[in-house]
Amino acid sequence: MRNFKVKMKIKINKKIGDATFLFEVEEAKDVEALAKAGMLASVPDVCALCGGEVTLTGRKAKGYTFVEVRCKKCNATSSLGQYKEGGFFWKRFEKYQPQTKVEDDENIPVIEEE
Repeated sequence: MRNFKVKMKIKINKKIGDATFLFEVEEAKDVEALAKAGMLASVPDVCALCGGEVTLTGRKAKGYTFVEVRCKKCNATSSLGQYKEGGFFWKRFEKYQPQTKVEDDENIPVIEEE
C-alpha cells in the first residue's frame, strides 16, 4: 500500500480596502502552509499612519516584482518583504516622500568672484 502525504490546504477571505480577496494556500509541510496563511491574513487593511482605506497593489521595476498596500488618503505604503531564508513579512508603513530632482554638478553654473 502506498503512503500518500496529504497537503495542507487553507483558504482565506480577506477584505482589503473595498475589495475582497480569496487566497488559497496549499503546501506539503503544515508549518509552511500556516506561515504563508499567516502572512496573507496579516495584510494591513487600514493605514497605520492615518487610518485611511488601503488598496493592494503591485508593480515591476528593474526585473523585480513589488507587492504593497497603498493608502488612498495619505499615499503611505507598506511593502511585502522577503526573508533570505524564505518566507514573507509586511514592512511598516512609510509616508510618501516625492523625489526631488537633483541637478548634476556639471549643469550648475559656476560663479567666480572678481
